[in-house]
Amino acid sequence: MRWSRALVCWLILVVTPVMADDYGFPQLGGFASTVLGTPSELRPDLSIPGRPFKVLGLDPLPERPSPAYVWYHDKLRYLLLEQDGPAPLIFLIAGTGSSYHGPSMQTLSAAFFLAGFHVAVLPSPTSMQFMVTASTTQVPGVLDDDSRDLYRVMTMAWEQQLSQRLDVTKFYLSGFSLGAAQAAFVSKLDERDQVFGFSKVLMINPPVSLYNSALILDGFLRDNVASGEEFLAFWDELAEVLSEEFATTHGEVQLGPDWLYRVYANRRPDERRLSMLIGLAFAFTAQNMVTMADVLTESAYIVPVGIKARITANVDPYFIVAGRTPFTLYFRELMVPYYRRSDPGITEESLKFRASLNSLEDYLRSTDKIGLVHNADDIIMAEGELDWLAEVFGNRATIWPRGGHGGNLSYRENVESMLAFFGAQLPEGR
Repeated sequence: MRWSRALVCWLILVVTPVMADDYGFPQLGGFASTVLGTPSELRPDLSIPGRPFKVLGLDPLPERPSPAYVWYHDKLRYLLLEQDGPAPLIFLIAGTGSSYHGPSMQTLSAAFFLAGFHVAVLPSPTSMQFMVTASTTQVPGVLDDDSRDLYRVMTMAWEQQLSQRLDVTKFYLSGFSLGAAQAAFVSKLDERDQVFGFSKVLMINPPVSLYNSALILDGFLRDNVASGEEFLAFWDELAEVLSEEFATTHGEVQLGPDWLYRVYANRRPDERRLSMLIGLAFAFTAQNMVTMADVLTESAYIVPVGIKARITANVDPYFIVAGRTPFTLYFRELMVPYYRRSDPGITEESLKFRASLNSLEDYLRSTDKIGLVHNADDIIMAEGELDWLAEVFGNRATIWPRGGHGGNLSYRENVESMLAFFGAQLPEGR
Protein backbone atom coordinates (compact mmCIF):
# COMPACT_ATOMS: atom_id res chain seq x y z
CA MET A 1 0.00 0.00 0.00
CA ARG A 2 1.16 3.60 -0.64
CA TRP A 3 1.80 4.94 2.87
CA SER A 4 4.04 7.73 1.54
CA ARG A 5 1.01 9.78 0.50
CA ALA A 6 0.31 10.66 4.11
CA LEU A 7 3.27 12.06 6.01
CA VAL A 8 1.03 12.15 9.02
CA CYS A 9 1.23 8.36 9.09
CA TRP A 10 4.76 8.78 10.42
CA LEU A 11 4.11 11.04 13.32
CA ILE A 12 2.49 9.39 16.39
CA LEU A 13 3.83 6.03 17.55
CA VAL A 14 4.64 3.89 20.63
CA VAL A 15 7.63 1.85 21.82
CA THR A 16 7.32 -1.78 22.92
CA PRO A 17 10.11 -4.19 23.89
CA VAL A 18 11.83 -6.62 21.52
CA MET A 19 10.76 -10.27 21.71
CA ALA A 20 13.42 -12.81 22.64
CA ASP A 21 13.61 -14.80 19.39
CA ASP A 22 15.96 -15.18 16.44
CA TYR A 23 14.31 -12.51 14.30
CA GLY A 24 15.88 -9.14 14.98
CA PHE A 25 13.19 -6.84 13.62
CA PRO A 26 11.80 -4.68 16.49
CA GLN A 27 8.66 -5.88 18.23
CA LEU A 28 6.49 -2.86 17.55
CA GLY A 29 3.11 -4.37 16.74
CA GLY A 30 1.58 -4.65 13.30
CA PHE A 31 0.27 -1.10 13.09
CA ALA A 32 3.45 0.60 14.26
CA SER A 33 5.64 -1.59 12.04
CA THR A 34 3.50 -0.70 9.02
CA VAL A 35 3.76 3.01 9.69
CA LEU A 36 7.35 3.19 10.83
CA GLY A 37 9.25 0.77 8.65
CA THR A 38 12.82 -0.28 9.39
CA PRO A 39 15.28 1.91 11.33
CA SER A 40 18.35 2.81 9.31
CA GLU A 41 20.82 0.83 11.41
CA LEU A 42 18.94 -2.37 10.56
CA ARG A 43 18.96 -1.78 6.81
CA PRO A 44 21.60 -2.81 4.30
CA ASP A 45 23.29 -0.07 2.33
CA LEU A 46 21.16 0.22 -0.81
CA SER A 47 22.62 3.51 -2.04
CA ILE A 48 23.50 3.59 -5.73
CA PRO A 49 26.13 6.03 -7.00
CA GLY A 50 25.24 8.18 -9.98
CA ARG A 51 21.95 7.89 -11.85
CA PRO A 52 21.82 4.41 -13.42
CA PHE A 53 18.10 4.58 -14.06
CA LYS A 54 15.97 5.73 -16.97
CA VAL A 55 12.26 6.51 -17.24
CA LEU A 56 10.79 5.00 -20.40
CA GLY A 57 7.35 5.53 -21.88
CA LEU A 58 4.84 3.34 -23.73
CA ASP A 59 1.58 3.97 -25.51
CA PRO A 60 -0.38 0.78 -24.77
CA LEU A 61 -3.70 2.08 -26.14
CA PRO A 62 -2.85 4.51 -28.97
CA GLU A 63 -6.45 4.51 -30.17
CA ARG A 64 -7.51 6.09 -26.86
CA PRO A 65 -5.81 9.47 -26.36
CA SER A 66 -5.48 10.83 -22.85
CA PRO A 67 -8.14 13.39 -21.82
CA ALA A 68 -6.99 16.99 -21.97
CA TYR A 69 -7.27 17.47 -18.20
CA VAL A 70 -4.61 14.78 -17.63
CA TRP A 71 -2.40 15.76 -20.55
CA TYR A 72 0.69 14.93 -18.47
CA HIS A 73 -0.31 11.24 -18.54
CA ASP A 74 0.29 10.93 -22.25
CA LYS A 75 2.28 7.71 -21.82
CA LEU A 76 2.59 4.81 -19.42
CA ARG A 77 5.94 5.45 -17.76
CA TYR A 78 8.08 2.87 -16.05
CA LEU A 79 11.53 2.76 -14.49
CA LEU A 80 14.50 0.86 -15.88
CA LEU A 81 17.82 0.14 -14.17
CA GLU A 82 20.14 -1.69 -16.55
CA GLN A 83 23.43 -3.51 -16.07
CA ASP A 84 26.31 -3.02 -18.49
CA GLY A 85 26.38 -6.65 -19.59
CA PRO A 86 24.31 -9.87 -19.55
CA ALA A 87 22.03 -10.17 -16.51
CA PRO A 88 18.63 -11.50 -15.47
CA LEU A 89 15.71 -9.09 -15.86
CA ILE A 90 13.18 -8.76 -13.04
CA PHE A 91 9.86 -6.96 -13.40
CA LEU A 92 8.55 -5.35 -10.19
CA ILE A 93 4.88 -4.40 -9.73
CA ALA A 94 4.00 -1.57 -7.34
CA GLY A 95 1.31 -1.68 -4.65
CA THR A 96 -2.05 0.08 -4.47
CA GLY A 97 -2.02 3.56 -6.01
CA SER A 98 1.76 3.55 -6.31
CA SER A 99 3.99 4.55 -9.16
CA TYR A 100 7.40 3.15 -10.03
CA HIS A 101 9.14 5.48 -7.56
CA GLY A 102 7.26 4.73 -4.33
CA PRO A 103 9.29 3.82 -1.21
CA SER A 104 8.77 0.05 -1.51
CA MET A 105 9.76 0.10 -5.18
CA GLN A 106 12.86 2.16 -4.38
CA THR A 107 13.94 -0.46 -1.86
CA LEU A 108 13.27 -3.43 -4.13
CA SER A 109 14.72 -1.92 -7.30
CA ALA A 110 17.92 -0.86 -5.54
CA ALA A 111 18.38 -4.27 -3.92
CA PHE A 112 17.94 -6.17 -7.17
CA PHE A 113 20.09 -3.76 -9.17
CA LEU A 114 22.94 -3.99 -6.66
CA ALA A 115 22.59 -7.78 -6.77
CA GLY A 116 23.23 -7.72 -10.52
CA PHE A 117 19.76 -7.64 -12.11
CA HIS A 118 18.31 -5.52 -14.87
CA VAL A 119 15.21 -4.06 -13.17
CA ALA A 120 11.97 -2.79 -14.72
CA VAL A 121 9.49 -1.21 -12.28
CA LEU A 122 5.84 -0.88 -13.28
CA PRO A 123 3.17 1.36 -11.70
CA SER A 124 0.10 -0.17 -10.13
CA PRO A 125 -3.02 -0.57 -12.29
CA THR A 126 -4.74 1.43 -9.51
CA SER A 127 -2.47 4.44 -10.11
CA MET A 128 -3.83 7.37 -12.08
CA GLN A 129 -1.30 7.13 -14.90
CA PHE A 130 -2.02 3.43 -15.48
CA MET A 131 -5.78 4.00 -15.40
CA VAL A 132 -5.49 6.74 -18.02
CA THR A 133 -2.96 5.15 -20.36
CA ALA A 134 -3.09 1.37 -20.03
CA SER A 135 -6.25 0.12 -18.29
CA THR A 136 -8.79 -1.39 -20.67
CA THR A 137 -11.60 -1.06 -18.12
CA GLN A 138 -10.40 2.08 -16.27
CA VAL A 139 -12.20 0.63 -13.24
CA PRO A 140 -9.40 -1.18 -11.40
CA GLY A 141 -9.94 -3.79 -8.75
CA VAL A 142 -10.72 -7.00 -10.65
CA LEU A 143 -7.38 -8.77 -10.54
CA ASP A 144 -7.62 -10.88 -13.67
CA ASP A 145 -8.50 -7.88 -15.87
CA ASP A 146 -5.91 -5.60 -14.25
CA SER A 147 -3.24 -8.29 -14.63
CA ARG A 148 -4.01 -8.77 -18.31
CA ASP A 149 -3.36 -5.06 -18.72
CA LEU A 150 -0.08 -5.42 -16.84
CA TYR A 151 1.00 -8.37 -18.97
CA ARG A 152 0.21 -6.46 -22.15
CA VAL A 153 2.34 -3.54 -20.92
CA MET A 154 5.21 -5.85 -19.98
CA THR A 155 5.07 -7.59 -23.36
CA MET A 156 5.04 -4.26 -25.18
CA ALA A 157 7.94 -2.96 -23.10
CA TRP A 158 9.98 -6.05 -23.92
CA GLU A 159 9.17 -6.23 -27.61
CA GLN A 160 9.41 -2.53 -28.38
CA GLN A 161 12.17 -1.35 -26.06
CA LEU A 162 13.91 -3.71 -23.66
CA SER A 163 14.81 -6.50 -26.08
CA GLN A 164 16.80 -3.99 -28.14
CA ARG A 165 18.83 -2.60 -25.25
CA LEU A 166 19.27 -5.42 -22.70
CA ASP A 167 21.19 -8.69 -22.77
CA VAL A 168 18.86 -10.86 -20.64
CA THR A 169 19.82 -14.27 -19.31
CA LYS A 170 16.58 -15.08 -17.40
CA PHE A 171 13.27 -13.47 -16.56
CA TYR A 172 11.95 -13.01 -13.02
CA LEU A 173 8.90 -11.33 -11.50
CA SER A 174 7.95 -9.87 -8.13
CA GLY A 175 5.52 -7.41 -6.60
CA PHE A 176 4.60 -5.87 -3.29
CA SER A 177 1.13 -5.84 -1.68
CA LEU A 178 -1.51 -5.61 -4.42
CA GLY A 179 1.33 -5.88 -6.94
CA ALA A 180 2.25 -9.24 -5.39
CA ALA A 181 -1.24 -10.62 -5.99
CA GLN A 182 -1.12 -9.35 -9.57
CA ALA A 183 2.27 -11.02 -10.06
CA ALA A 184 0.59 -14.39 -9.53
CA PHE A 185 -2.01 -13.64 -12.21
CA VAL A 186 0.68 -12.38 -14.61
CA SER A 187 2.69 -15.55 -14.00
CA LYS A 188 -0.28 -17.71 -14.94
CA LEU A 189 -0.88 -15.68 -18.11
CA ASP A 190 2.74 -16.20 -19.06
CA GLU A 191 2.40 -19.97 -18.58
CA ARG A 192 0.05 -19.85 -21.56
CA ASP A 193 1.67 -17.19 -23.76
CA GLN A 194 5.34 -17.83 -22.88
CA VAL A 195 6.55 -14.34 -23.72
CA PHE A 196 8.98 -14.45 -20.80
CA GLY A 197 8.95 -17.93 -19.28
CA PHE A 198 9.54 -16.59 -15.76
CA SER A 199 11.98 -18.77 -13.87
CA LYS A 200 10.85 -17.58 -10.45
CA VAL A 201 8.15 -15.30 -9.04
CA LEU A 202 8.11 -13.83 -5.52
CA MET A 203 4.95 -12.47 -3.90
CA ILE A 204 5.64 -10.02 -1.06
CA ASN A 205 2.80 -9.28 1.43
CA PRO A 206 -0.10 -9.95 -0.98
CA PRO A 207 -3.74 -9.64 0.07
CA VAL A 208 -5.75 -12.82 -0.40
CA SER A 209 -8.93 -10.91 -1.18
CA LEU A 210 -8.67 -7.35 -2.43
CA TYR A 211 -12.24 -6.77 -1.24
CA ASN A 212 -11.56 -8.01 2.30
CA SER A 213 -8.34 -6.02 2.64
CA ALA A 214 -9.96 -2.85 1.34
CA LEU A 215 -12.79 -3.25 3.87
CA ILE A 216 -10.23 -3.59 6.66
CA LEU A 217 -8.37 -0.47 5.52
CA ASP A 218 -11.60 1.50 5.12
CA GLY A 219 -12.58 0.52 8.64
CA PHE A 220 -9.38 1.82 10.23
CA LEU A 221 -10.60 5.36 9.70
CA ARG A 222 -14.37 5.05 9.45
CA ASP A 223 -14.86 2.79 12.46
CA ASN A 224 -12.89 5.20 14.66
CA VAL A 225 -14.23 8.55 13.45
CA ALA A 226 -17.95 8.92 14.05
CA SER A 227 -18.47 12.45 12.71
CA GLY A 228 -16.94 15.30 10.77
CA GLU A 229 -16.21 17.04 14.04
CA GLU A 230 -14.22 14.05 15.29
CA PHE A 231 -12.22 13.97 12.09
CA LEU A 232 -11.39 17.68 12.34
CA ALA A 233 -10.30 17.17 15.94
CA PHE A 234 -8.09 14.29 14.86
CA TRP A 235 -6.61 16.41 12.06
CA ASP A 236 -5.96 19.30 14.46
CA GLU A 237 -4.19 16.90 16.82
CA LEU A 238 -1.93 15.72 14.01
CA ALA A 239 -1.10 19.28 13.03
CA GLU A 240 -0.27 20.13 16.63
CA VAL A 241 2.01 17.11 16.98
CA LEU A 242 3.78 17.96 13.75
CA SER A 243 4.36 21.54 14.87
CA GLU A 244 5.66 20.50 18.29
CA GLU A 245 8.07 17.91 16.89
CA PHE A 246 9.48 20.32 14.36
CA ALA A 247 9.85 22.97 17.06
CA THR A 248 11.91 20.69 19.29
CA THR A 249 14.42 20.21 16.47
CA HIS A 250 14.47 23.93 15.57
CA GLY A 251 13.34 23.01 12.07
CA GLU A 252 16.37 20.79 11.42
CA VAL A 253 14.60 17.55 10.55
CA GLN A 254 15.72 14.85 8.16
CA LEU A 255 12.66 12.74 7.56
CA GLY A 256 13.41 9.06 7.81
CA PRO A 257 13.36 6.07 10.15
CA ASP A 258 15.64 7.62 12.78
CA TRP A 259 13.54 10.74 13.24
CA LEU A 260 10.36 8.68 13.15
CA TYR A 261 11.61 6.40 15.89
CA ARG A 262 12.38 9.42 18.08
CA VAL A 263 8.86 10.74 17.57
CA TYR A 264 7.64 7.22 18.20
CA ALA A 265 9.29 7.14 21.62
CA ASN A 266 8.00 10.59 22.56
CA ARG A 267 4.31 10.21 21.71
CA ARG A 268 3.19 6.76 22.78
CA PRO A 269 -0.21 6.54 21.05
CA ASP A 270 -2.56 3.58 21.15
CA GLU A 271 -3.39 1.27 18.25
CA ARG A 272 -6.60 3.18 17.58
CA ARG A 273 -4.67 6.27 16.53
CA LEU A 274 -2.19 4.24 14.53
CA SER A 275 -5.02 2.53 12.66
CA MET A 276 -6.64 5.92 11.97
CA LEU A 277 -3.40 7.18 10.43
CA ILE A 278 -3.15 4.15 8.16
CA GLY A 279 -6.82 4.47 7.26
CA LEU A 280 -6.28 8.11 6.35
CA ALA A 281 -3.43 7.19 4.00
CA PHE A 282 -5.59 4.57 2.29
CA ALA A 283 -8.49 7.01 2.03
CA PHE A 284 -6.31 9.46 0.08
CA THR A 285 -5.26 6.71 -2.34
CA ALA A 286 -8.81 5.39 -2.75
CA GLN A 287 -10.17 8.89 -3.29
CA ASN A 288 -7.94 9.40 -6.32
CA MET A 289 -8.82 6.00 -7.76
CA VAL A 290 -12.58 6.41 -7.29
CA THR A 291 -12.69 9.88 -8.81
CA MET A 292 -10.56 8.95 -11.82
CA ALA A 293 -12.55 5.76 -12.48
CA ASP A 294 -15.80 7.73 -12.38
CA VAL A 295 -14.59 10.47 -14.71
CA LEU A 296 -12.88 8.17 -17.23
CA THR A 297 -15.90 5.86 -17.56
CA GLU A 298 -18.45 8.71 -17.36
CA SER A 299 -20.35 6.78 -14.72
CA ALA A 300 -21.71 10.00 -13.15
CA TYR A 301 -21.30 8.63 -9.65
CA ILE A 302 -19.24 11.59 -8.47
CA VAL A 303 -18.94 13.97 -11.43
CA PRO A 304 -22.03 14.49 -13.65
CA VAL A 305 -21.61 13.53 -17.29
CA GLY A 306 -20.95 16.57 -19.45
CA ILE A 307 -18.96 18.50 -16.88
CA LYS A 308 -15.80 19.76 -18.55
CA ALA A 309 -12.66 19.88 -16.46
CA ARG A 310 -11.06 23.30 -16.22
CA ILE A 311 -8.00 24.51 -14.35
CA THR A 312 -10.12 27.09 -12.49
CA ALA A 313 -13.00 24.73 -11.67
CA ASN A 314 -14.18 24.37 -8.08
CA VAL A 315 -13.66 20.68 -7.34
CA ASP A 316 -14.54 20.84 -3.64
CA PRO A 317 -17.95 19.12 -4.04
CA TYR A 318 -16.40 16.19 -5.93
CA PHE A 319 -13.54 15.97 -3.44
CA ILE A 320 -16.02 15.73 -0.55
CA VAL A 321 -18.13 13.04 -2.24
CA ALA A 322 -15.05 10.99 -3.17
CA GLY A 323 -13.77 11.31 0.39
CA ARG A 324 -17.04 9.83 1.65
CA THR A 325 -16.93 6.89 -0.75
CA PRO A 326 -15.47 3.79 0.91
CA PHE A 327 -14.38 0.83 -1.17
CA THR A 328 -17.70 -0.95 -0.55
CA LEU A 329 -19.56 1.83 -2.35
CA TYR A 330 -16.98 1.99 -5.13
CA PHE A 331 -17.40 -1.74 -5.60
CA ARG A 332 -21.20 -1.88 -5.48
CA GLU A 333 -22.15 1.41 -7.11
CA LEU A 334 -19.40 1.95 -9.67
CA MET A 335 -17.51 -1.27 -10.39
CA VAL A 336 -20.44 -3.71 -10.44
CA PRO A 337 -22.64 -1.47 -12.64
CA TYR A 338 -19.71 -0.95 -15.01
CA TYR A 339 -19.23 -4.70 -15.49
CA ARG A 340 -22.98 -5.27 -15.83
CA ARG A 341 -23.09 -2.98 -18.84
CA SER A 342 -21.39 -5.72 -20.84
CA ASP A 343 -22.55 -8.72 -18.77
CA PRO A 344 -25.95 -8.15 -17.10
CA GLY A 345 -25.74 -11.48 -15.29
CA ILE A 346 -22.53 -10.79 -13.44
CA THR A 347 -22.78 -10.94 -9.64
CA GLU A 348 -20.99 -9.20 -6.80
CA GLU A 349 -19.70 -12.53 -5.54
CA SER A 350 -18.20 -13.45 -8.90
CA LEU A 351 -16.32 -10.14 -9.04
CA LYS A 352 -15.08 -10.58 -5.47
CA PHE A 353 -13.81 -14.03 -6.42
CA ARG A 354 -11.99 -12.67 -9.47
CA ALA A 355 -10.43 -10.05 -7.18
CA SER A 356 -8.86 -12.70 -4.96
CA LEU A 357 -6.08 -15.26 -4.93
CA ASN A 358 -8.72 -17.89 -4.18
CA SER A 359 -9.47 -17.88 -7.91
CA LEU A 360 -5.88 -19.07 -8.53
CA GLU A 361 -5.78 -21.69 -5.79
CA ASP A 362 -5.15 -24.68 -8.06
CA TYR A 363 -2.35 -22.88 -9.89
CA LEU A 364 -0.71 -21.61 -6.70
CA ARG A 365 -0.75 -25.11 -5.22
CA SER A 366 0.71 -26.78 -8.30
CA THR A 367 3.46 -24.41 -9.44
CA ASP A 368 6.87 -24.68 -7.82
CA LYS A 369 8.28 -21.42 -9.15
CA ILE A 370 6.18 -19.00 -7.06
CA GLY A 371 7.32 -18.14 -3.54
CA LEU A 372 5.57 -16.16 -0.82
CA VAL A 373 6.87 -13.72 1.79
CA HIS A 374 4.47 -12.48 4.47
CA ASN A 375 4.27 -11.31 8.07
CA ALA A 376 2.31 -12.93 10.88
CA ASP A 377 1.00 -9.53 12.04
CA ASP A 378 0.14 -8.06 8.64
CA ILE A 379 -2.74 -5.67 9.29
CA ILE A 380 -4.55 -6.03 5.94
CA MET A 381 -5.32 -9.74 6.30
CA ALA A 382 -8.76 -11.03 7.26
CA GLU A 383 -9.12 -13.88 9.74
CA GLY A 384 -7.87 -17.18 8.35
CA GLU A 385 -6.28 -15.73 5.21
CA LEU A 386 -2.69 -16.04 6.34
CA ASP A 387 -3.33 -19.65 7.38
CA TRP A 388 -4.78 -20.29 3.92
CA LEU A 389 -1.68 -18.88 2.25
CA ALA A 390 0.64 -20.93 4.46
CA GLU A 391 -1.29 -24.09 3.66
CA VAL A 392 -1.42 -23.40 -0.10
CA PHE A 393 2.28 -22.53 -0.44
CA GLY A 394 3.71 -24.97 2.09
CA ASN A 395 7.50 -24.85 2.11
CA ARG A 396 7.48 -22.13 -0.55
CA ALA A 397 6.18 -19.67 2.06
CA THR A 398 8.27 -17.56 4.43
CA ILE A 399 6.13 -16.07 7.20
CA TRP A 400 8.13 -13.63 9.32
CA PRO A 401 6.92 -13.32 12.94
CA ARG A 402 6.40 -9.55 12.66
CA GLY A 403 6.75 -6.55 10.39
CA GLY A 404 3.16 -5.42 9.77
CA HIS A 405 2.31 -4.66 6.16
CA GLY A 406 5.72 -4.29 4.56
CA GLY A 407 7.33 -2.55 7.50
CA ASN A 408 10.23 -5.00 7.39
CA LEU A 409 10.67 -4.83 3.62
CA SER A 410 14.07 -3.13 3.93
CA TYR A 411 15.22 -5.06 7.02
CA ARG A 412 18.58 -6.69 6.24
CA GLU A 413 17.47 -10.28 6.88
CA ASN A 414 14.40 -9.79 4.69
CA VAL A 415 16.41 -8.31 1.83
CA GLU A 416 18.97 -11.11 1.99
CA SER A 417 16.24 -13.77 2.08
CA MET A 418 14.40 -12.19 -0.84
CA LEU A 419 17.53 -12.10 -2.99
CA ALA A 420 18.48 -15.64 -1.97
CA PHE A 421 15.14 -16.86 -3.38
CA PHE A 422 16.46 -15.75 -6.78
CA GLY A 423 19.95 -17.14 -6.14
CA ALA A 424 21.45 -13.67 -5.63
CA GLN A 425 23.02 -11.57 -2.91
CA LEU A 426 24.17 -8.03 -2.25
CA PRO A 427 27.83 -7.11 -2.85
CA GLU A 428 30.10 -7.65 0.15
CA GLY A 429 30.04 -4.74 2.58
CA ARG A 430 26.46 -3.75 1.84
